[in-house]
Amino acid sequence: MLMLALLLALLVVLVVMLVTRRHIGRLGSLATLIAGIMLALWPIDSGLMPGSKGPLEGDRATIARNR
Repeated sequence: MLMLALLLALLVVLVVMLVTRRHIGRLGSLATLIAGIMLALWPIDSGLMPGSKGPLEGDRATIARNR
């Protein structure tokens, strides 16, 4: 749900940049910040971070047992 809200916010910022053509530097910085947050949250939502449930959970358990 958070990713959807961030995606919507990013799209709004990009549309405002194209329509108004004012404060491009500030809006560009805001768009970069939103995109960076989305990029940081993406592996967590995908279950790729340690401790999260995801597609690699079984592989991690197998690797941990073999050590």
